[in-house]
Amino acid sequence: MSLIIALKGFECLLLSSDTRMTEGYTLEGPKTRDDSQKFLSLGEHLAVLTYGLTEVGYTGITSLKDEVSKNAVQKITFPSVIEIGERTFKRVSSEWSSANQEIPRRDRDVGFVIAGYDMEKDWLRIFNFQSPDFLPKEAGSGVLLAGQWHVAKFFIRKLYKGDMSLEKLKHLSVFLLDSTMTVYKTVGGNIKLAAVTKPCGFKWVTEEEVASIRLKNTAFSSFFQERFYSSLMSALNSAKE
Repeated sequence: MSLIIALKGFECLLLSSDTRMTEGYTLEGPKTRDDSQKFLSLGEHLAVLTYGLTEVGYTGITSLKDEVSKNAVQKITFPSVIEIGERTFKRVSSEWSSANQEIPRRDRDVGFVIAGYDMEKDWLRIFNFQSPDFLPKEAGSGVLLAGQWHVAKFFIRKLYKGDMSLEKLKHLSVFLLDSTMTVYKTVGGNIKLAAVTKPCGFKWVTEEEVASIRLKNTAFSSFFQERFYSSLMSALNSAKE
């Protein structure tokens, strides 16, 4: 599994993912690798991310990038990318199932996120696509968490605000991923971050900046965990009285 995060802030969008891939399970736990590609730029203002079944996800995002590149001579709009994405994800998923009939599938075992700046509507938008129909669903709250979202959802409710600056969104996204990694072994590896704004378009956050953010977050993470643990123990002790 993965953790994919898309957060809207004040005139900005922050996208992030981990890089862990689960290859199977042993008695000791999941067998993992940390070199999975889950996150690609689709051009100046758009990106695609994936979570769930690794092979379907990787083929889906790379195929979509190829399709968008083929149509680069034409004017690629946000709605056209959504349409191409839905069609591409359905095709890739169907082809994989046909080639791997011995592997049972379940609903929502793979998903995709297309997000970025819609030039025609002059607005930042986030869409989620899940198997088996891959119908695009727009996130209306400014937040999309996909994959192993349970820990992140808890913290989002306490820490996220829709008018946050880009810098604050970077720190929050890294905190959400690092917190999830301490709970789920299937989420891990390097953290991939990218920002989308109207003036600057799509921009990757460098590995050096991510490392710096993780370091700066350490003190806050420790403080938050101590406060959370203290509140939890207080509640448990009150319940016993």
